[in-house]
Amino acid sequence: MSTENIPSGKTVEIDSFKGNLEIGDGAILIAKNKTITVDGSIVCRGSFEVDGSLTAVSIRCKDGRLDVEGNLEAKKYLRIDKTLNVEGNLFSPEISVGGTINVHGDIQSNEVKVGGTVDIHGNAAIETLQVGGTVKIEGKSNIGVISVGGSVKIEGEADIEKLRVGGSGKIGSGKIGEVRIGGSFKSDGVIEIDNIDVGGTINLNGPSKVTNGNVGGTLKITDKIEFDSLKAGGTISISGIGKGNNITVGGTFSSDADIILQGKMTVGGTCVVNGILKADEINVGGEVRAKATKAKYFKIGRRGTVTGPVSAEKIVISEKATVEDLYGGEIIIEENARAKNLYGNSIYIESGARISGDIQYTDEISIEQGANLSKEHKKVKGLPSID
Repeated sequence: MSTENIPSGKTVEIDSFKGNLEIGDGAILIAKNKTITVDGSIVCRGSFEVDGSLTAVSIRCKDGRLDVEGNLEAKKYLRIDKTLNVEGNLFSPEISVGGTINVHGDIQSNEVKVGGTVDIHGNAAIETLQVGGTVKIEGKSNIGVISVGGSVKIEGEADIEKLRVGGSGKIGSGKIGEVRIGGSFKSDGVIEIDNIDVGGTINLNGPSKVTNGNVGGTLKITDKIEFDSLKAGGTISISGIGKGNNITVGGTFSSDADIILQGKMTVGGTCVVNGILKADEINVGGEVRAKATKAKYFKIGRRGTVTGPVSAEKIVISEKATVEDLYGGEIIIEENARAKNLYGNSIYIESGARISGDIQYTDEISIEQGANLSKEHKKVKGLPSID
């Protein structure tokens, strides 16, 4: 195959070429009929420009950049040491750029490796995207794996298998299989995520579905959410209705609507629900505030407080805790705890506990010496309910 040399700084008008091109630094290629077609490879020691579209088997720019006014296609690979700027669409199975990629159209590739930044104004279809700096995609994204050292921002609908980011990630809407981010993650639209693990904060501002969510700091959800498991080292707040299995929070949990769980609610600090809190098991260390709390098993920690009625098959009020009305199969009031009304099948009241209201039971009651009751307990055939 023949090779033709284009000197540095020269402007050449080309239609097509059967062979290889060696291009000098600063050369300009002008397409006679909108597209230049090269049946071989292109090698440039420096930078060159293309006025029009360019198609070649492979393209290599050593220590330089490539600027293309139209579309760019490299059938085998595209390797640019510095910057790649494409005004149209970009296609190549293998793309490697040392600095920045800027594509005003769509991009399609099996593998993209970029040392600096990626800026795509159109849609992206990529199997593997590996970037040292930042990624911005304005259109739709269909990507297998994204690995980014800095930040990712995808404004259009995303379909991603794995998203791994050292800094921050922001997605408009879409579906993601796995998210692992060191800093923060944000989504503004409808989002569905299988597994998300974020070191800092998560903000979900649209209707969300999350199988497993784990955040080191804060998880904030401003719409409704369906989930299997949510875990946060700091706080979780939900504005809409939350439905799922398990919630574990080291600090505080809050919701502006009902929270319905099939599994466990575990909160180290405060749990505030401006609706009904319902779970199979609820264990809170500090404070519970809800219109009504319903569970099979409920426990408030030592010196904790509960505002609102509680209904559960088994209720444990720890030492020096303060609660209101309790409706249970088995109710245990530990030492020096305080409660208003107790309605249970079996009730156990330890020494120093204070009960300021009614005490009604159907099966048995045990009251230790030193307990303070304001009214006589009554054995009844039927108990009132929280409803």
